[in-house]
Amino acid sequence: MWSLSMQGKTEADVLQFVSEHFGDGTKTKLVNIGRGGDNNKKGADFENFYAAAKICMLAADAGAASNDFQVSCQEVAFVDDVCVRDLAKSIKINYQAKNSSGAPADWDEDMRVRFEMQQLIDLQLHGALQANQILLVSDAGKAAANDGKIPDPMRGYCQSEHFPHCSSSTKLVLAYQPLRKALSVLCGTNNAGTIDTAFRVVLGEWCADNTDGRVVGNVMARAKAVSKPDFFPGVPSESDVVIASVREGEERHEISVPRWLAQILEAFHFSPAAVESGAFVIERNGMFARVGVNVDEPDLSSLQALQSPGDVFDFLMSLAAQQLVESLSTGDSHQ
Repeated sequence: MWSLSMQGKTEADVLQFVSEHFGDGTKTKLVNIGRGGDNNKKGADFENFYAAAKICMLAADAGAASNDFQVSCQEVAFVDDVCVRDLAKSIKINYQAKNSSGAPADWDEDMRVRFEMQQLIDLQLHGALQANQILLVSDAGKAAANDGKIPDPMRGYCQSEHFPHCSSSTKLVLAYQPLRKALSVLCGTNNAGTIDTAFRVVLGEWCADNTDGRVVGNVMARAKAVSKPDFFPGVPSESDVVIASVREGEERHEISVPRWLAQILEAFHFSPAAVESGAFVIERNGMFARVGVNVDEPDLSSLQALQSPGDVFDFLMSLAAQQLVESLSTGDSHQ
């Protein structure tokens, strides 16, 4: 089961924590860090390329477990550009991206303090069992030099990593072997044109909707759904009907997600439903709705009234509540 605290805290929670532990002056500094990130177009392009590449690499490595990984950007944090969460293992990795070969990409005293405070926030506020802080730079020599500057007590959770700055996805795919390898797995081919196009689809899906972060499996399923022809034979479809198998006694029964449920989850960018103990489990921002697998199909007017992810989640919660009431009534009638 995922740790609910690992889903991310509100901006107010983080700012209050920083104020209490480090003072109001440091809180103001944190606010300014976020503002600077929003205004840095060059840095944003670098960050988005990295986030999309990371999604591809995680999807290729994790396979069916890709829904355990969440990628977000520009959280309220001292290391704030990209964040990767392993929800199953409660691991949180933050990246400070510096698209520079100059002084801005240097490990310095300011960086040391920020990384140190972020580590404390991740472990004590976000509830991570393991946290890592990464200085991501576009210059390979700078990354190596930075690693040599990190103090010994911080080496267990801090490092500098190189990610090339490229002006186009084509150049990035050619320049960055880990991405090229991941795309080959996802696409089932080494064809340069195919994997370049596939990466553009993933990048577009990420950039189109990343305000609240994205689950890796959801990004890849959406990318698969919009690509014509299908560039991702190695990625399961979000609307695949068979999502799990459960054993009841000595018989094995396949549990299928109803078409209406698969469609609304896909339409509003939810992760695919999971199956646990005879229920479809749907997650949104750390909250879970459990709808029994025997749920009746709602009437069309109820589905058409759904206008937002919040509407969908509230609707699913109401279905779950209705099922609970019905099960209690049935239990009373047999007493």
